[in-house]
Amino acid sequence: SSGNNAENGDLETEGWEDWMPPTRDLPPDNNPSSKSGEIVSTLCSIYGSADLFIKEYRNLVADKILSNSDYDIATEMRGLEMLKVAFGEDLGQCQIMLQDVVDSRRTHSNIMAQVASPAPFDLTVLIISHVFWPNLRKEDMTVSRPLQQFLEGDYRKVFSQLKRSRDLEWKYNLGFVDLELEFEGGRTASFTVSPLQATIISLMEDRERCHAETISAEVGIPLVLARKKLSFWVTNGVLRETSKDMFEVRELDGGPTRDRVTEDMDSAMVKIEQIRQEELESYTNFVMGLINQSGQITVERVHKLLSMLIDDSVAGLLTEDEVKAFLDKKVKQKLLCYSSGVYKKNKT
Repeated sequence: SSGNNAENGDLETEGWEDWMPPTRDLPPDNNPSSKSGEIVSTLCSIYGSADLFIKEYRNLVADKILSNSDYDIATEMRGLEMLKVAFGEDLGQCQIMLQDVVDSRRTHSNIMAQVASPAPFDLTVLIISHVFWPNLRKEDMTVSRPLQQFLEGDYRKVFSQLKRSRDLEWKYNLGFVDLELEFEGGRTASFTVSPLQATIISLMEDRERCHAETISAEVGIPLVLARKKLSFWVTNGVLRETSKDMFEVRELDGGPTRDRVTEDMDSAMVKIEQIRQEELESYTNFVMGLINQSGQITVERVHKLLSMLIDDSVAGLLTEDEVKAFLDKKVKQKLLCYSSGVYKKNKT
């Protein structure tokens, strides 16, 4: 009996140098690819689906690109390569977006080398293949005349020569401008602002004062928006409001140069809520026709029918709450009335 125990002991101690503790209770493998997979899975669960995550990622990439002035996309390229392991061809549009940046750098350099007259100031242009990008905000506005003449003239002409099958549609409201403002008293101030803000302050360059209505008319924006944008320059000590809607440059004696002020700019993307509202509005006549036929209709019925018609690839799956908000809006517009859980045509 004791001999058997000794023999077993020898067997159990044999190869002890290579012994490792059991792994069943250890944390998951520290393999980077394993961790990446867990992160991707977590993100998809947060956003609800892989499709919604990819849409949000496209918006993030677009914002990053549009806030970059030197065509540097190394970080975005690394991130895309990591995510392609999990999503593959589903990220093809992001790949095209980044390729647009690479192509823009080369094309812009070639154009600037061939234009007949120099640009009015340092300029970086991003040329995108818009069908592969998220929906970008479009706001009607004008920019400074020298810049507009250069972009619409020499720049467009050379581009058409290089890319004969393509044309440019300028989105003047997107991008940003680095400004260095100099004042008579020797004061200087640095800003990074939207093209709209840069255009507004440029109108004050040769004027002692200017009315908000004049700014509104010359830039081509609503008066309420002009007032809002002018308040930014008042807050940052560049302008002052001398009377109702009348503004003048605030000239001060020289002082210490402040740190650069960066405007809190809106995202370049059209908000998902706005896209959904526009989609639903386009079906107003369809919904009114349904009510005319049946006399009344429920939220559930409208939701079921519109879910079959509306493409969910842009703003995601249509929800009953979105449909109810749309129908309630029609009640406020006095097109419909609501009672006992159903919507009817307003006959008053």
